[in-house]
Amino acid sequence: MLVPKKTLKDIKPYSTDEFYPDCELKLDSNENIFGPSKTLIEAFRNLDVKRFNFYPCYGELLNVLSNRFDFNKENFLLTNGCDEAINVVLSTYLQEGDSILSFSPTFSMPSLYSKILGADSIGVEYVFKWKFSLDELLSNIKESTKIIYLASPNNPTGDVIEPGLIEEILKQCQDKLILLDLTYVNYSDYNEKDYYSLVKKYKNLVCVKSFSKDYALAGLRLGFILASRDLILEFKKVVSPYSVNSMAVFAGIKALEDEEHFSLVKSEVKESKEFLVKELKKIGFIPYESQANFILADFKEYAEFIYNKLLKNGIRVRKFSSGPLKTCLRIGIPSLSDARKIIQAMQPKKLLVFDLDGVVFDVSNSYRYAIQKTYEYFAGEECKPSEMQEAKNLGGLSNDWDLTKYLLDKKGVAVEYSELVRVFQDIFYNPEKTGPKGAIDNEKLVLDCDFFDKLSREYDLAVFTGRPRNEAFYSLKKFNLHKYFQYFVCLEDVECGKSKPFPDGLLKIKKNCFYDDICFFGDTVDDAKSANKANVLMYGIIPPNAVSIEDTKKNLKNFGAYDVIDDARDILNRKLFMEMEKCQ
Repeated sequence: MLVPKKTLKDIKPYSTDEFYPDCELKLDSNENIFGPSKTLIEAFRNLDVKRFNFYPCYGELLNVLSNRFDFNKENFLLTNGCDEAINVVLSTYLQEGDSILSFSPTFSMPSLYSKILGADSIGVEYVFKWKFSLDELLSNIKESTKIIYLASPNNPTGDVIEPGLIEEILKQCQDKLILLDLTYVNYSDYNEKDYYSLVKKYKNLVCVKSFSKDYALAGLRLGFILASRDLILEFKKVVSPYSVNSMAVFAGIKALEDEEHFSLVKSEVKESKEFLVKELKKIGFIPYESQANFILADFKEYAEFIYNKLLKNGIRVRKFSSGPLKTCLRIGIPSLSDARKIIQAMQPKKLLVFDLDGVVFDVSNSYRYAIQKTYEYFAGEECKPSEMQEAKNLGGLSNDWDLTKYLLDKKGVAVEYSELVRVFQDIFYNPEKTGPKGAIDNEKLVLDCDFFDKLSREYDLAVFTGRPRNEAFYSLKKFNLHKYFQYFVCLEDVECGKSKPFPDGLLKIKKNCFYDDICFFGDTVDDAKSANKANVLMYGIIPPNAVSIEDTKKNLKNFGAYDVIDDARDILNRKLFMEMEKCQ
């Protein structure tokens, strides 16, 4: 069997979109959403066909770069975006036993490429958010450190390292290769030429630059390396000879000719960024100073909720799942009018929280069916629906595994809990099955897309369910309902043994959702108990499989439901929060 090299074992591929996302504002990848210049677009209409059927030639763009930055063209190497530029530099100099040093967090690709090469990637933590520290950098240099990767401005923090500090690093680290990523430099207060000029003084400096962020050529993949001639000759041994296509070369030339266009883009970005910073502070969030075309902001415990809230409004931003940025979102800077849409989309609304089983989904032929069949498997006889409902009404049995175990124990049938779960899940939901996955596929909707589409225009929505997360999302995605909810609390999201009737799930929603009022819709005694303990107003819902509507109403009200709604769709016709004010 063919086995990849060992350095690939624990590396996850970089995730990219397979299709262009269906959204109003794509602000998650720091692209220049203002687009390329009209001069460039017009020039493409008259493109010479030989750029299609002959291999690309790079001399014309190299001459433009040479004249623009006062270097010989032999100091430049064109690359397929800045990603390839970084990979070429690392592939030329790094090997097993070496290490690359950078501040953390930063652009992920240098670390990924170095690990593939078998080198270590060492991250220096920021002492202050997010301020570059020369002393901290120097104190972390080791004998194995061969390359120091620096980005100015840095992604995703937005902080900048002034040219004077770069020169100080070059002086003190003459035996190290300094890889300086200037992808966002044209949005900063510093002139890129002030950085490039250092290449003439220091042979250990390599500058890399992309045309993606400033000139809006992300889709054409164009970048370059600027370094001493000797280094460029070494890099040419590694780079693919025709990695940059003719369209990218042509676009690069035209983009550099139209300086006025980028000047206007930079001005608009500055205005929108200042507006976003001011408004985010007003709401209570923490935007960090940025000299790039994005801002990083700390949304505290509300990060996941705000991320989904923006997504629901057609706005994609960058979310971080772990580490020091787990409560942060990175937002690419759009026009001022679109920046206003972002702030408007973040404003708190009233929050409606939904249980799933019996409220959103009719589980008569799924969960109830799985209970019956599991009971029958072990007991050898049927379980009456009335027995199940009586057990539900007792409370404390919101988990259907527990409910089934209770019914079997009551019957005097001894069953190992793990074996019960195995049988139950094979009946209800087994993702390993080909075709239908189990009784879960028998579920029908109580509340459909049309209902949630209307409701979500006025309210924010969350889910509080005792289902495992994979089962909850299986059904929500099957019916295309997941897109309406901004926050989810499932079985795994609360401490073991703390699901309904404990209030922990609702308390988590109260803590992590950004809202100005809240109520909960559930169909069981445990739902009512949980809401009561969490001090959340609760409306009872009569489930489709209710044995006795009047008994269900009575039980729900006895355990704290403010009111009981016979038909869940009637939620659309209720003045929910006006009723709450009267109640209070």
